[in-house]
Amino acid sequence: MSGVRIGAGNLGGHGVYAERDFAAGEVVVAYELRELTAREYAALPPGEELFVHSYWGRRYLYPPPARFVNHAGDPSCYQDFERACDIARRPIAAGEAVTIDATQETARELETFLAAWNDEPARRPELVDAQAALWLDGEPGRVHDAEWIVGTGRWEALCSATSGGRHVTMLLKVIAGNWQLVYQHLG
Repeated sequence: MSGVRIGAGNLGGHGVYAERDFAAGEVVVAYELRELTAREYAALPPGEELFVHSYWGRRYLYPPPARFVNHAGDPSCYQDFERACDIARRPIAAGEAVTIDATQETARELETFLAAWNDEPARRPELVDAQAALWLDGEPGRVHDAEWIVGTGRWEALCSATSGGRHVTMLLKVIAGNWQLVYQHLG
């Protein structure tokens, strides 16, 4: 990518820096995500899993330099998920770190997981971890439809909803690079 360089930072010891000035609204880092199968994910070299994110219940590997764009509380860029790029929120000076609000990425991961869960029922078995604990009225049960209110975290999220007049709580975790359901309680 022209106009940026990889230098020292917090993601695998790297960060991304502007080599030239960027205007607000300009694409700073564009990227093509590569979808990974479970086998490809398992074959990644050590440390490479840090650059995998899950969207729609599928794993995607971020390429350099996008994988090294660090998080900041007041980021210089925002992520345009539809166009697969980071766009300058404000002018960025040459030498300045290129940063994003990584919490937006996590929110997007969870949002797309839930969309896959609700819109593609046939895929639900692959979205549930093999060791998942599922409970229905205090007994082991199976996963079923629910509406979601999501509380986000980097590697796990608690989802709470009402389904059929009953309260549903589900815990999602990133397992092997993909969001998966690991616990459900229907009270």
